[in-house]
Amino acid sequence: MFIKKNAELSQASVAFHPSMKDVLGQEGGTSLDVHLGLWKRSTSVFYHNHVNEGVVEFSYDLLHDLTIPEDIDFEWMSEKDGFHLGPVLGILRGTSLENIRPNVLSIMRRWVVDYKNLKGLVIVFPRNGVQSEGESVTGYGFVGLEKGFCMGTFPFPSAVFSRPSAGGERTYRLLDDLTSGRFFNRRGAGKWGFYCALRQDPATEKLVPHTEKYSTDERLMALIDQYTIVYWKRKFGAKGYGMIQMKKEADRYIVTRVLKGEQKQDVFSSEGQLKAYLSDIPDRKRGLIQQGVPYAADGKQVDFRAYVQKDPDSSWKMRGFVGRIARTGSVITNLRYTEKVMKGTDALQQFYGIGKKERARLERKVEAACLLAAARLDEDVGHFGDIALDFIISDKGDLYFLEVNANYGHASLVRIGDESLKHSVYRSPLAYAKSLTGFSGKA
Repeated sequence: MFIKKNAELSQASVAFHPSMKDVLGQEGGTSLDVHLGLWKRSTSVFYHNHVNEGVVEFSYDLLHDLTIPEDIDFEWMSEKDGFHLGPVLGILRGTSLENIRPNVLSIMRRWVVDYKNLKGLVIVFPRNGVQSEGESVTGYGFVGLEKGFCMGTFPFPSAVFSRPSAGGERTYRLLDDLTSGRFFNRRGAGKWGFYCALRQDPATEKLVPHTEKYSTDERLMALIDQYTIVYWKRKFGAKGYGMIQMKKEADRYIVTRVLKGEQKQDVFSSEGQLKAYLSDIPDRKRGLIQQGVPYAADGKQVDFRAYVQKDPDSSWKMRGFVGRIARTGSVITNLRYTEKVMKGTDALQQFYGIGKKERARLERKVEAACLLAAARLDEDVGHFGDIALDFIISDKGDLYFLEVNANYGHASLVRIGDESLKHSVYRSPLAYAKSLTGFSGKA
């Protein structure tokens, strides 16, 4: 249903084609609450033959301070609490409008790739645009595949998908209240939060390598003796920057530190030398120590990333997964240090040398583990709808999750060239957001 402004209508009134009278069950001149996202007004309803079917006209005073593109086709629902137009969906991005630059909006277009089925209004807006009144927000509204995004002040969305960033917890709580819980991916779990969540459930506790907060250098040395390889990591994602792999070989320690643009390796012949090296890293006690469970093919590390999202019925689904092989000598598989990315099924066959039957069994194991981990995050950390899970499969076929990403990039999807998977991953967050608003696509 299209929205038009009509300056000739009396104040606080809406007009429909007479065919809507039986649908609404109200006589002309009676009161009707109209909802558009979280924006709501009490109006007088009228029916006029000059109003086209599939159009609702608003008196000018109702919408004079809102940007409502007239070529947007909204779905509608007639409910006990009034007449609803929508969906009005939000993508939270950045701290201010200045952060939402043209290149950002270009990236945001991937989430409206299925706009013909999504319909309604999609708004990209920043954290500082969220006000306690929650009736409108300034941002960029998507006005169609040809026109893209335009800046304006729009009705506040009734469901919001977040691209989480550091800080903003107060705003996140406000958004959760305003949308009555229809705000998802409000935060990342972090490596420690993810580990703790999975460790609390017997069904998932064996799916994570041993991890603990850095306490003392002596405890670190004990863990190196126990596991041979351990990693020092920051608690929250940093694209691998700062990560340290410590590996014990006979009577020496091989230490590889990931810095911006390079990986620096040092070799120490004693615990004392290693401790002296670590003493020059002042933030080490704010990090985590994780058991190393590396798997290598031809001396190159291999790991995987699974894309796990909610369907409109709120059930978790694994859309697919990719395999990543690092460059020679790299201790991580972040794209900067990745030699090759391929479809997960191909990676299993190429790097593990297994047949079709065993590969299918392992794929089912991956999917089951990912669904368990996603459900655990929802129960213990918060409301999620779109995550990427990084994991390793050992030479024995055991799966270990390394971390969860709620604000992941899509470069791997582009590199493997799987258009079906890419389209599914792009469209799912807003399809789920739409389902939270109650719009089904059947209106």
